[in-house]
Amino acid sequence: MSEVLRFEAFSSTVEPEFWSGLAHHKLHSARLDTARAQVRGEFGSGRRHTVRSNNPNESSTQSAAVPARLRVSQAAWDAVGDGKPELPHQPGTVSVGGYLHNTNTIEEFKKFDKAELLRTAGAEILDAIRSGRATQTPAQLWPFLLLSFADLKKYHFYHWFAFPAVTADPPDTVADAPVPISSFVARQSDLELLLDAVADADAGAQGAFVARYRPDAPDQPWQVGTLGEWGAVYGNGSADDGSVALLGFVDPSSHLTRPGWPLRNLLTWLRHCHPRVEQVKVLCFRDAALGKAPGQQFESIVVSVNVTAAARLTSSCQVSGWERNEKQKLVPRIVNLSSTMDPVRLAESALDLNLQLMRWRLAPSIDLAKIAGTRALLIGAGTLGAYTARALLAWGVRTLTFVDSGRVSFSNPARQPLYDFSDSLDGGKPKAAAAASSMRKIFPNVSAQGVQMSIPMPGHSVSASEIDSTREAVARLDSLVASHDVVFLLTDSRESRWLPTLLGTLHRKIVICVALGFDSFVAMRHGIYAHNDDAGLAADSDAARLGCYFCNDVVAPTDSLSDRTLDQQCTVTRPGLAPIASGTAVELLTTVLQHPQGGLAPAPAPEGGDDDASVFGTPEHQIRGYLVGFRQHAIVGQASKLCTACSPCVVNAYRQHGFDFLLRAFNNTLVAEDAPHCAAHGVEAPANYSYLETLTGLAALHRQTDSMLEDIEWSGSDDEFEAV
Repeated sequence: MSEVLRFEAFSSTVEPEFWSGLAHHKLHSARLDTARAQVRGEFGSGRRHTVRSNNPNESSTQSAAVPARLRVSQAAWDAVGDGKPELPHQPGTVSVGGYLHNTNTIEEFKKFDKAELLRTAGAEILDAIRSGRATQTPAQLWPFLLLSFADLKKYHFYHWFAFPAVTADPPDTVADAPVPISSFVARQSDLELLLDAVADADAGAQGAFVARYRPDAPDQPWQVGTLGEWGAVYGNGSADDGSVALLGFVDPSSHLTRPGWPLRNLLTWLRHCHPRVEQVKVLCFRDAALGKAPGQQFESIVVSVNVTAAARLTSSCQVSGWERNEKQKLVPRIVNLSSTMDPVRLAESALDLNLQLMRWRLAPSIDLAKIAGTRALLIGAGTLGAYTARALLAWGVRTLTFVDSGRVSFSNPARQPLYDFSDSLDGGKPKAAAAASSMRKIFPNVSAQGVQMSIPMPGHSVSASEIDSTREAVARLDSLVASHDVVFLLTDSRESRWLPTLLGTLHRKIVICVALGFDSFVAMRHGIYAHNDDAGLAADSDAARLGCYFCNDVVAPTDSLSDRTLDQQCTVTRPGLAPIASGTAVELLTTVLQHPQGGLAPAPAPEGGDDDASVFGTPEHQIRGYLVGFRQHAIVGQASKLCTACSPCVVNAYRQHGFDFLLRAFNNTLVAEDAPHCAAHGVEAPANYSYLETLTGLAALHRQTDSMLEDIEWSGSDDEFEAV
């Protein structure tokens, strides 16, 4: 009785980069979709390895078999199909397709119908054989399956490979004992000519081929062709000229007598496509990667196989192929990459995980890349700055710059989460630098910078000796605003917000302003001019533009810090207010960024209604919140033509006069060239009004109001007043 033909099973080899690709696929492509995905793998010709004896007194070596490997790497995700060209491969390797079945839960992974998965794969292999596709592309005979579950919180990857093989029952048998290729050929030179013949026919890349060997033709003993050239090369098998026909394949096995797993489906192809072949000599080609260096060892073997006819099979589609572990047990495997991966990369993956989960069900259309690419400038690194920075980081913002002139004091760490006790020692670290350092400790991949500087402010006079340093501070702040996408105004005083507001208006940046009371807050976005060219702004530019922080003020910002008691110098608020206000401000920003019009987005219509143009709806203009009663409401305010920070006359004055204009605002001074403007507004002596009030026309408005009040006569009793 003939010996049953046995095969060397595949063993999977997965490079760590593949699992990173799986994590990316799960987060960004598949999400909750469990439909199978195409991946790629490859196997090469099997070669035995030379090992030395463990006995130090012996210098002998011996050859050892290595497992037949199917390798899956990062390149697995460059799936081909739909007319895409085949991927480049290394010499001696065969590229094969596979199907990934990634589950959403570990329970789903465990309960997956693995038998049905194999049956489906087997049916597809038979269909490729019967349709002729496998003849044209032999790689379709060897698809692999990968069932997986990716625990992206722990970076554990549960997986199980299968290499579907349509088995024969009764099985194919060995007709003659396998012989080395060196014993099969007549001359040693014929071995090197075999390498040339296979390479010329590109048979190694296809993985399977037909060949005819003519021992009596030393110059050209080999004829090699594709499976589609069976008739021309193989013919009826036997020939009167003494030549031998063979069916060949790239064999990943290095076992001395057992061919590799791909032969199973290749014999299935043979029994269906050429049913008259009852016995075949198989060339198990293991030398595809050899060069032409002299003295090389050829390891290919030739085995004669009795082929079970398709008509004799007890089952037309009996499939096996789940991979066994080292103990030959049918169990899945787990890869734990948490301890081997770069901790910084793990932190970045974990942050991306939380954000990408939003896109799975709740907000599929959110543009996370737009948020992550936003460059944020935080004016103020105190309580508001600390909470705002943390919220921005949670949204994936990677570029943050802090601007602050203060140092960390002992009262700060309890209220400001970017600082600890050590930051307040020895006079305190500079806040901006300490905040940036803390952000890098929280998330090493963040680009956080700290700028230690004081912001020049209206009402805070600049002496002659301070002019140069103030000019440098203005230029630096202007450069910072211009190089960022959003500016957060998070300072303690009203006047410190004036210059950043002006610069944000000039450069058409998104400006988010947050201010706190004792138990109330406001978070608002400033309006942006639709057009702001160097020619200047007309007085009626963008009449529908939303207002800035200063638009509702009837007085210009001035010194609010001098001659103040301690409770007036500090921002005294209820401790829970700052994180609420900061979080609201950051959510307002993300809503702006997701709107198609960005910073130019209008405020919501008064009548309300859903806005389908944006995933988060239309961004509000101002959100005001109150802890008393836990109330919150949104309001809209249009830009004022008399605004001291964003009106056309202020922006144009800065464009025309530059630092000289700012110096007048800081020092509250008027010069001769301002006289025509003052006269136009009916102001002869600006003694009771600031420079900015005079420039914008607020001074004239005050005088008109005062004049109207002087014309009103009041009469009535102590209990009632009536205007007449």
